[in-house]
Amino acid sequence: MNTQEKYPNPLPTAMADDELRGNLRFGPFELSSKGRALRRDGVVLPLGSRALEILIYLAERPGKVIAKQELIDHVWPDVTVEDGSIRVHVAAIRKALADGQFGNRYIANIKGRGYSFVGTLASLEGATDSRTARSRHQGRLPVRPIMMIGRETFVTEVGDRLLTDRFVTLLGPGGIGKTTIALAVSRVVAEAFGSEIFFVDLESVTDPHHVAAAVATSLGFSFKSKDPGPELVDLIRSRKLLIILDSCEHVIEAVASLAEQFYQQTEEIHVLTTSRELLKVEGEHCCRVLPLDFPPGDSEQTANAVLRYAAVQLFVRRVATRAGRVVLSDQEAPFVADICRKLDGIPLAIELAAGQVATLGLENTVDLLVSRLELLRLSRRTAVARHRTLKATLDWSYDLLSDAERIVFRRIAAFVGHFTLDAARSVAGEPGVGAEDIFDAVAGLVEKSLITNRIDVAQAQYRLPNTTRAYALAKLEEHAEVDMVFGRHAEYLAGHLEALREALSGLPGAERVAAYSDQLSNVRAALEWSFGPHGDAETATRLAAASTQVFLELSLLIECQAWAERAMVSLGNPHRDSRRAMEISASIPLAMMHTEGNDQRVRTAFVNALEIAIEQGDLRYELRILSGLFMYSHWTMDIRSATDIAIRSRKLALRTGDHDDMALAEAMLAASEHLLGNHLAAQLHCESGLRHLESGPCSRTELYLFHYTSFLLVGMARSLLYRGLLDQSLDYARRAREEGQRSGNAATFCRSVALVLPVFLAMADLKQSDQYIGELSELSVAHSLMPYRAIAAGLKGQWLLLQDNRIEAIQLLKRALEELHVQRHEMLNMDFTCDLAAALVDLGEHDEALTLTVNAIAQQQRAGKFLHMPALFRMKGLILASRSAEDHVEAEESLLSAIDWAKRQSATLFELTAATDLAGLLLKQDRLPEAYEYLSASLDRMPAGISFPARNRAVQMLDQLQSGTEDVG
Repeated sequence: MNTQEKYPNPLPTAMADDELRGNLRFGPFELSSKGRALRRDGVVLPLGSRALEILIYLAERPGKVIAKQELIDHVWPDVTVEDGSIRVHVAAIRKALADGQFGNRYIANIKGRGYSFVGTLASLEGATDSRTARSRHQGRLPVRPIMMIGRETFVTEVGDRLLTDRFVTLLGPGGIGKTTIALAVSRVVAEAFGSEIFFVDLESVTDPHHVAAAVATSLGFSFKSKDPGPELVDLIRSRKLLIILDSCEHVIEAVASLAEQFYQQTEEIHVLTTSRELLKVEGEHCCRVLPLDFPPGDSEQTANAVLRYAAVQLFVRRVATRAGRVVLSDQEAPFVADICRKLDGIPLAIELAAGQVATLGLENTVDLLVSRLELLRLSRRTAVARHRTLKATLDWSYDLLSDAERIVFRRIAAFVGHFTLDAARSVAGEPGVGAEDIFDAVAGLVEKSLITNRIDVAQAQYRLPNTTRAYALAKLEEHAEVDMVFGRHAEYLAGHLEALREALSGLPGAERVAAYSDQLSNVRAALEWSFGPHGDAETATRLAAASTQVFLELSLLIECQAWAERAMVSLGNPHRDSRRAMEISASIPLAMMHTEGNDQRVRTAFVNALEIAIEQGDLRYELRILSGLFMYSHWTMDIRSATDIAIRSRKLALRTGDHDDMALAEAMLAASEHLLGNHLAAQLHCESGLRHLESGPCSRTELYLFHYTSFLLVGMARSLLYRGLLDQSLDYARRAREEGQRSGNAATFCRSVALVLPVFLAMADLKQSDQYIGELSELSVAHSLMPYRAIAAGLKGQWLLLQDNRIEAIQLLKRALEELHVQRHEMLNMDFTCDLAAALVDLGEHDEALTLTVNAIAQQQRAGKFLHMPALFRMKGLILASRSAEDHVEAEESLLSAIDWAKRQSATLFELTAATDLAGLLLKQDRLPEAYEYLSASLDRMPAGISFPARNRAVQMLDQLQSGTEDVG
């Protein structure tokens, strides 16, 4: 380590030198190099010009040792002076700064070398801009402060190697500071990656098979396959990004395999891992994280001397955070140096030791530490050194705890991530020990730096650092309490989630998502233990039932299905009809419907859950399952079932008398009427449902299996679109999208966007449509929502067709239709069919287009699906009209049928488009009066409102008919 590295440098290394040439602040002082003044709390302090010049020169070079001769040359450039003059002026500076008093230390005398400014500086000019620039490229990194001592050069070296070699492992024992260094490296190299930096904390991943999924989730993807690694590599192959894999040692084989794939199969993916052992795969470059530099036993032991070492700097700073400002005296320096040596310079061990100084004092701390380390060294000879040192520190700290603190410490190890005082009480309780005792123990653990706390939230939360948690888990095993404590943990989580569901019911979706996200790591850990060899089946199934809402709210549908299916197997036949089975089984078909499609298994699972709900006599849950079954029928265009379910739901809602239930039922009735082509009736049901929402205290959409608030807005947008009220339709479409986004649920947002995009396409709003299609595509891929991914492809095909890109449009439309057919997701199929036929006609493929359309008409008529009849008959007419003059009679019949269907459905927009096409056909036959009559009548029925392509085309055609000119094409 060079001299500069051995001194604290509180200013970022990236800070430009000129940032130090203005006003500087340290402690209560403000130093102006331009104004040549030193102020304390705004008052100018008396300081001679020579002394002021020395102070400015040192302060502008913080952490550097400035030789006495260099100072003399600067302050007295043309005068010969003795060293004593420097000492006199430095003494004056120290007196003005009260250096060495009240814990302040600003000027250090480095024996035989010179002086150094060791205070903490803050630039008053440009600091905000600099900080902003540095944070611009932080990407998806944890928001946490980084305080490093003695690592600046190492961070730069690691950053350079990472940019050059792409794959670097930070290797070192627990508590050495690997994560902090990794985050610092990410900021150093941030400019090279923009915002494409992803931090993956593997701490809570206990199953190696989940490593790739954890990485994918951090990158915003979710996959169905058991081994998503290859899919993930394919998706990010062309991107330049940095992936930080933190805490790899417990799943090292899986991490090694994935990291090697990133290195071998990509060119721009950079990987930075932190681990206690090497991954030992191709491309890996090791950067060993060494302990902080500490004073050798035979070195000078004065305060100035030991403060040159990073380990001592860290120790003093940590003591100051616990005991207020401190100043290290020459008498105390040897004790601090001894502690840092005994702790081998390991940052975590030093921090734990520093936490005791305020209570025990330095000498007692040294005595206890030395005694404990010597004892463990004798009894732990077989342990590797890195474990021996860290465990010795943790053992020593553990032995200083009271009995109550020890019990609480080891038992809270069950928590992964944050927990509350109430959670600690539930898990760490002991007969005869009251809640106050446990709360006092937690407070004591915070004071002793064994757990961290977070108080910037509504309820204070606590967390065991991962290495400390590992130590606590070992203590739990020593006391044979693992099964007992993990059982309590699972039981607590089950009860907490049950209560949380009700507490969150009235909150906005985004807040529910945030609350459930905080629980996710603990839920996963509890489920893994509960279903493991030592778990309890009763607790496991209760927890599985309670956690379904967590996974559904977070759109973790595949994970939801997996745990639910395990729970149903665990329940067994005697409990197949229980309420718990009902809650679990209802989540399975919902997950399948969004990730795999609408096969018969989905309907069967919903029906089975519905039967249990009826047997239980739970009207609210019966309505919940009916909402899921309705969604299945809606997407499959099973109109009869959808209508029956909607009517049945309304009867149930009337029995409950709940406004939310009524809003749900009205949403179902509206969707059923829409499928039947009764757009005016659909609009009326939507309006009724929205009134119920306004009448109730709050909406509780999470109680049902689809988000009826956004669904009602979608229904309004689509009904108004068909009726030709595009200005109003556009307003509801935007509201529906915003409501879907506000829900915080990926499936809800995708559904809202997919169903209102036709409004924007009808307006030929290419920019907005492209943005929303992109959102739908990205979100559906990220959450494995396969039907919506297919819909996004079809909508993109429609968008391309508006720009006359027929070749690509046909490819996307065909792909979408094929995938949606397999998934039995039919809601938008006919829209895609009509546009595919139109594109084929433009390319001269009349026969293929006609076959496609005729088959679709026959299929829809057989199934009693009349929603798309106006569009299908219109398309048939257009195909025949453009094929040959011999087909004009049949084309006219088809267009008249389209107009007739549209009138019956109050689908004024579709009537107008068909009438415009009919007028064009009649114009070709010189039948101008008939053409004018049809088109003018249709335009008269069109509501007044904003202009849009279909209206503009009709008006242009009518003008031509009035003037008697030739066809405008």
